[in-house]
Amino acid sequence: MKTNDGRLIVIGGASRSGKTAYVKKQVNIIRRICAWDPEAQWCELRGWRKITRRSELLAAMQTPGHVKLAYVAGGDLKAEFDFWAACVMHAGRYIAPITCIAEELADVTTPSKAPGNWGILLRRGLKRGITIYAISQRWSEADKTAVGNASEFVLFRQSSADDVAYMSRKTRVPADMLEGLETLQFVRFNADTREIEQSKLRF
Repeated sequence: MKTNDGRLIVIGGASRSGKTAYVKKQVNIIRRICAWDPEAQWCELRGWRKITRRSELLAAMQTPGHVKLAYVAGGDLKAEFDFWAACVMHAGRYIAPITCIAEELADVTTPSKAPGNWGILLRRGLKRGITIYAISQRWSEADKTAVGNASEFVLFRQSSADDVAYMSRKTRVPADMLEGLETLQFVRFNADTREIEQSKLRF
């Protein structure tokens, strides 16, 4: 049975190294997208709609057309993230294929198995056409399910030698390649083909 699979892109790197800027360029022309936006970055972009209530998010995700949604939640962030992931999974499975962006994952996951609806989204979402951009400053502090299921890694300058060692071990990207990265430089690793490419973000 042929499926229109999505992709899981794991983005890692220190603060202000270029992670969010990279994803912005990748999704610029995508017409159906939803971001978990704890820092209220995506909601400030032109054409994006800021959502702060669960009922509003659930209603907005029911449309099969053009949507650019940024969920800026308060309160219990882990509970709100779980709800967001459930909405993305529902929208991608029952409404229309969708792209999602999950920022600051170390704040809402742990290094163990991905929790709740986020775990379901990671394990089952790709074969339902959902593309996921999973972003964290330190993947050693975020969930191993995303790392284990990734289609592609995009790695910017790491925060520490421990982070370099961790990402090198998980991806087989040579540690010296990661240690030599400067701001806006990144290494892209295709988990399917094992191809490694070094580049720089340009505006």
